[in-house]
Amino acid sequence: MDTELIISIIKYLAAVLAGVLLGNGAVYLFNHMPAEWFCDYGSEPSEEMKDPYTQRVKSTPWKYYFSMFFVAVGLYLVRDDWAYAVAALLIIWILLELSISDIKYRIVPDQLLALLAVSAVGTIQYHRGWQDMLLGAVLGLGITGMSALIGKAAYRRETVGGGDIKLFAALGLVLGVRGVVIVFMLSALMSGAHMVYLLARRKIGRKDTIPMVPYISAAAFIYLVFIWQGPAGAYLDTLII
Repeated sequence: MDTELIISIIKYLAAVLAGVLLGNGAVYLFNHMPAEWFCDYGSEPSEEMKDPYTQRVKSTPWKYYFSMFFVAVGLYLVRDDWAYAVAALLIIWILLELSISDIKYRIVPDQLLALLAVSAVGTIQYHRGWQDMLLGAVLGLGITGMSALIGKAAYRRETVGGGDIKLFAALGLVLGVRGVVIVFMLSALMSGAHMVYLLARRKIGRKDTIPMVPYISAAAFIYLVFIWQGPAGAYLDTLII
């Protein structure tokens, strides 16, 4: 058995192990995070939220679904660059936790946002320089902040939450200028299309809002897995940067 084959087997086995750990950890850690993380500033968590025996996310079947998801993503990414696979899996894991929090509690915990920003360390080598990361953070903050101001002026209510703005700033640091622009456009398209569908089916009213983090996370997932390191990324470089 040659060395290259052995290394490949080790990488794939590591990807499977990492996927299982991330999938199980997504459920376990979310269920054991401090209840205060899921409350607005100045609010106190309910007794149910503080109950250590309450499963915020049901262990079964979600730990199996998440594990299969991370195993599949890990096996796909580790083929080309194991370091990129590690960084991308961590970022996707954090985004999954943020999405669950937004869906269940309409809260985007600052602690998870800080962890997402720190995860940018793993993507440094894939940027043209630290300036791209810094500009990405500023751009992410700027485009969502401007969208929030325009939405409030047009609809006289909050259309973009503060958590979403901070999330885009952290994503800009992680993904850089090109990445944050693509994620912003993709998430806007996906959320807009879904809202039109929900309105047409009378699932929501015109004044209702929906959690945005799942769409942002889905867009970031598409960028991380299918665009950044692929031919599409090289082509988009010529269009955006």
